[in-house]
Amino acid sequence: MDMPTRIPVQWSQAAAREKRRLAAGETPPPRIKNPQQRAAAKALAGFFSLMLLLTVLSRAAYGATVARVEVGEAKTGILNQRVTVGGSIETEGDLPITLPGGIEVLRVVAEKGQRVQAGDVLLELDQEGLESSLEKLRNDRKLLDLRIEAAGQGNTGESTDALLSAQERVQSAEEALRGAEQALANAREDHERLVQSRETTESREAEDVAQARADVEKAEAELEKAQGKAKEALEKAAQEKVEAARETLETLEESAAEEKAAAQEALDVAREQQSSAGDVYWDALEAGERADRLVEEAQAALDKLMEAGDDEQAIAAAQAALSQAQSVKLQLESRLSSLSAANDSASQALKRAREALKKTTEKWEKELAPARENLEKTEAELAEIQEKTDMSEEPLVISAQAALDSARRALRSAERMEEDTRVSTEDQLRSSLRAIGSAEQAVDSAKRNLDSAQRGVESARRQMENERKNNETARRQAEIDRLGYLIQRQELAESILALEEAAAAGGVVTAPIPGTVLSILEEPGKTQEGARVVLLSRSDLGFQFVGKVGEKEAGTLSPGDEGVLSFQQDGKRREVRAVISGLGMADEKGQVSVLVQLEGSFPTGVSASLEISKRSGQYNTCLPVGALRSESGGEYFVLVMREKTTVMGKEQTAEKIPVKVLDKDSELAAVEAPMLQREDRVIVSSSKPIGEGDRVRETE
Repeated sequence: MDMPTRIPVQWSQAAAREKRRLAAGETPPPRIKNPQQRAAAKALAGFFSLMLLLTVLSRAAYGATVARVEVGEAKTGILNQRVTVGGSIETEGDLPITLPGGIEVLRVVAEKGQRVQAGDVLLELDQEGLESSLEKLRNDRKLLDLRIEAAGQGNTGESTDALLSAQERVQSAEEALRGAEQALANAREDHERLVQSRETTESREAEDVAQARADVEKAEAELEKAQGKAKEALEKAAQEKVEAARETLETLEESAAEEKAAAQEALDVAREQQSSAGDVYWDALEAGERADRLVEEAQAALDKLMEAGDDEQAIAAAQAALSQAQSVKLQLESRLSSLSAANDSASQALKRAREALKKTTEKWEKELAPARENLEKTEAELAEIQEKTDMSEEPLVISAQAALDSARRALRSAERMEEDTRVSTEDQLRSSLRAIGSAEQAVDSAKRNLDSAQRGVESARRQMENERKNNETARRQAEIDRLGYLIQRQELAESILALEEAAAAGGVVTAPIPGTVLSILEEPGKTQEGARVVLLSRSDLGFQFVGKVGEKEAGTLSPGDEGVLSFQQDGKRREVRAVISGLGMADEKGQVSVLVQLEGSFPTGVSASLEISKRSGQYNTCLPVGALRSESGGEYFVLVMREKTTVMGKEQTAEKIPVKVLDKDSELAAVEAPMLQREDRVIVSSSKPIGEGDRVRETE
């Protein structure tokens, strides 16, 4: 057989061997069989990867260490100084409103900062308390009238006080006697009611104890029933779990048997098909080999005849035999290709059938194992429940036990209450009897005190009569006391008049003048004696703006500076021209007062701000404020960009130049800097902190 004819057959055989190897799952041999060559190839690949990584890291490190900066240039300019003074608008006078102590304020009507007119309601007072305070003040006035009358008759304040004190003691003794008699009557009535209620209470509590005992017996019976029901319920539930687990296992076993039988049947069919296809393929392969030998023999016979030079008829017959043998070989090769594919397909089908049977078996083993375990577990649980005697942890038993505990606690409580009530009632009876005895003693004592107080009044009257007849000095002192009493009566009359006006107005306090409420009670309550309840501004005396500003900013201001005063009025922003009329001295916090006299009508107590603007002269060198940097000694400097040649090439670095700050506003700073050139690029900001000599790069 010639070479071109053998190559297809070798390829076909090699392909068949490769398919059988893949079907068996064998690993292909490595292309580079020499271990040293494989190690060298891996080392070369690792070297190139390391070089690439180091290149990327070096570029990233260089970019991270260089700060990106924004720059500016020095230029001429004019600075704008703006000073804002915060404060409030106030009036130039105030009016306080006070009330006597002890007046109940029900509602605070006005608010701090509110603008009011004369007659507007400020406070609402308790009408009853107001009447009571009026009554007390009127009684005080009557007492003063008595003192004035006594002093007019020549009695000194000391004698009058003694008589009044004696009369007050008589009144107090009479009130004490009436109170003691009433207390005695109340004590006797309380004792009678206590005696009557004792029998009723004891009867009811005995009924409560009996009912509590019945409840305990009922709860004990319910607990016993609950224990039986709980065990029955547990056994029933456990039995149902066992039956369900058994049914589940049987169903799974039936399904597993059916599916494994089907998989086994498919495997048997695939095995028969693969065996048949393999036999046909190998028979065809052997026939192909025989056809190869026939072609070789026919070719050899033809070659021999042609060398011998026999007749043409024999040569023609040999050629015909060779052609027929080659035709048969071609037919067999064509058929062998299809048979090989069929054999491979049958082999793959057989492999899939084996894997399917294996997977089916494994799948059902996994599914059956939990079902078997579950059945064993439920059967064990059922056996455990059947042997269980303690049902205390079951919900039904817990509920019944709780009811029993509650009933027992109720019984103990009822028994204790019955005992405590018995003891308490006896103590109350004894205490009631003691109270009656004490009340009787108090009545006797009050009678004796009343007799003593009446004798004291007679003695004070006799002493006053003797002083008036025999002592000229006492008469002069009486006149002095009378004049003092008249002054006190006048002040008392003014307080009475203020309360009478409030009472006539329905218990309200109104504003006597128009103005603004500067302060008022924060919440309702009783007034304190002499305390101010309301403070009104006197808007009829004019308005002024009072503000505060730092000592440094105040150094740029002076009286006569004109600005704009801004404030809110009726929900709208209002602005007026204002001129500073005065500046105060700095306080302990370094704040300076700024005063502006205002003309016209303004709201009081509102916040306001005064803004003053001033322009400086022309400066030759001005820089952005952000370019200024300071040292620990308080001196200023700036950083400029300078080009520097290094081993890495040309780089931009930061160079320090000292400056002297002449003036500055919110945007620019005027400086003196002899070393600063007009074309220098001054660093205004940077992506990270930088210092002299650091590498920088201008932001694009």
